Amino acid sequence: MSRDKIWHLFSRKLANEASIEELHELQQLLEDNPTLFHEMEAIEQLWNSEAQEDSDYLEATYHLHYEKMKKLGIEPKHIDEPELEPEKINISFFTPKRKKAIAMVSLFAVTVIAFFFIKKPSAEESALTADVAAAPKEVATKNGVSTKMLLPDGSTVWLNAGSKLDYTRIGKSGNREVQLTGEAFFDIVKNPERPFIIHTSKIDVKVLGTKFNVKAYPDDKTVETSLVQGSVEVFVKNRPGEKYLLKPNQKLVLLNNAEADVLPKATVNKSPKFPIIAIDHLTYRDNDTMAVETSWMQNKLVFEDEAFAEVARKMERWYDVRIQFRNRSLEDELLNGDFRKETLKQALDALRITTDFRYKIEDKTVLIY
Repeated sequence: MSRDKIWHLFSRKLANEASIEELHELQQLLEDNPTLFHEMEAIEQLWNSEAQEDSDYLEATYHLHYEKMKKLGIEPKHIDEPELEPEKINISFFTPKRKKAIAMVSLFAVTVIAFFFIKKPSAEESALTADVAAAPKEVATKNGVSTKMLLPDGSTVWLNAGSKLDYTRIGKSGNREVQLTGEAFFDIVKNPERPFIIHTSKIDVKVLGTKFNVKAYPDDKTVETSLVQGSVEVFVKNRPGEKYLLKPNQKLVLLNNAEADVLPKATVNKSPKFPIIAIDHLTYRDNDTMAVETSWMQNKLVFEDEAFAEVARKMERWYDVRIQFRNRSLEDELLNGDFRKETLKQALDALRITTDFRYKIEDKTVLIY
């Protein structure tokens, strides 16, 4: 039943008809059925492609797989479409996008079934498989949404809101390299002969097998690598020849602005007056076994002594809103917070208890006075 529900919700997602609640439900169901993730990704890539629809080709492809299944002794039951009187057809339900989504999901299901019974693919099919393998592989999340995915090498990645992961250069053999924009938690399968490398705009992180978090949002003040288990090597791109080895419960913090590119080289330093590169310990709150740096994985928005401007960026991604400061002096106010199921209004009201400010919510924009 859950698999049927997944395909139904996925069809609605492709047709841009799924509600926020349905998208969250789809995400939760996929976490219980991770094997379907890459199949849906392939369909979504075809769906988003700009190629013109070739109805003759689709029809021929369907009949080709149908005949192969018959030869293998698998003859699907033919379902005749019921004759409907014109006035009984629900026009709004059978929109063009929905028809296309249902057709693509149905065609893909037939193809998957045929695949498992065809042991020796033809040369044409092998070439098609090679083309698909070489195609760009990318997962992106919108603000307000996070996701979990399984990479081809068996490693697991949790992608935070407003993030993007390109894993074109990773497979079951060869290189293991990904490009990250935003934030992700990695649980990497250990393979000493194939190091795993995460590239960001400012740093590269090299690992053999470990659990760690990388935060590399372009508009954040810092880029951070937080190590939970194992070991990682961090290479700073504007400092050739330098690398930093992290131990469990340590994090590397790098200033994420133009000044870091022009300031002279410096040794590791965590002074607030010279925060180019700093190595510090992960932050744990009382009675909490998960570090603040990775609390987002438990659907918690947590911050400790962070400037209001930085907190605002986190809240923008968390609640999918835009926050504007009309009183710029508030941007440097230090805030503490721990939000789970609170609404945007409840979170802002809680912050007002310790900080003197007023706010106004206009659609998806929050004005801070």
